Amino acid sequence: MPTTRRTPVFALAALTALLLTTLLLTAAAPAPAARAEDGGVAWTVKTADNANGAGRANFTYDVEPGAVISDTMVVVNTGTEPLPLAVYAADAFTASSGEIDVLVDGSPSVGAGTWVQVDTGSLELSPGQSADIPFSISVPADARPGDHSAGIVTSLTSADASASLSVDRRLGTRINLRVAGELTPAAQVGEVQAEYLPSWNPFAPGTVTIRYRLANTGNTRLTGTETVTASGAFGLLDATTAPTQLSEIIPGSVVDVVREVPVLSLGWVHGSTTVTPEGVGLGAAAVDVVAADFEVVAVPWSLYAVIVLIAGVAVASILVVRRVVRASGSREGRQTLRGRRP
Repeated sequence: MPTTRRTPVFALAALTALLLTTLLLTAAAPAPAARAEDGGVAWTVKTADNANGAGRANFTYDVEPGAVISDTMVVVNTGTEPLPLAVYAADAFTASSGEIDVLVDGSPSVGAGTWVQVDTGSLELSPGQSADIPFSISVPADARPGDHSAGIVTSLTSADASASLSVDRRLGTRINLRVAGELTPAAQVGEVQAEYLPSWNPFAPGTVTIRYRLANTGNTRLTGTETVTASGAFGLLDATTAPTQLSEIIPGSVVDVVREVPVLSLGWVHGSTTVTPEGVGLGAAAVDVVAADFEVVAVPWSLYAVIVLIAGVAVASILVVRRVVRASGSREGRQTLRGRRP
């Protein structure tokens, strides 16, 4: 009978549907004092308690152009060996990594580092001994309004026994100067780059890595928050990071920022990096939000592989069904012909 011949066809179709459903479900489941230590060599630096303040984390001053300030830094040998130190003042800046740093000795300062005169260029401390390092700051009469940063550094240079190199260990205290006048904080985002790393799991998001440079183009120290938004094709599958606190950036410095965002992609991702800067300290004006767009080819190869596999299984199933139907029809035709013979 024709009905009995078609039963294997429907069973094969049901088996194919079950196979595809199982495949999909399986894939979808898923300020104390600064301190330096190295064996018996160890020392600390801190601000002295005096008319300028007590228990200060660093040297911070609000000044008028032309002001002259006198202050003191305290150095203590907390190790077990004699400690020969060089002492110098230099410009401070925010490194590309986001950390505050000071120019090494011998690199010429061009900013607030030139305003600082240290009374002692070198000293040697016995274990347990401390020393006061007096210094003065002479603010130029034509100093630009806003923030200026420097540092007083103690440096120990020693030879590396394993190589023909010298090792410079530095420890210092920041000097933050805010010169009276109009404060105009500003920031700029540039050189935005993005790249996509797909996930091995076809139904898990890949990772978009965004790199950009954030520059402090104003005259105050900056901090703030940053968010990254990424979208798949046609604005679908949006992903937005939680606000991330930015490190402090000294005026004129540029930092490199790297962020990773998980994104479900269909082949193309676009988005934007939005920075909401904030001026550091009282009196800083509001800062305009800055943003930069990005886009990147984001091919989810594992997802495409599953789609190709499913399509291949479906096509193969259709071909098998057609072949079974043709074979069944051929057998039925031969039976009909035999039944009609005289």
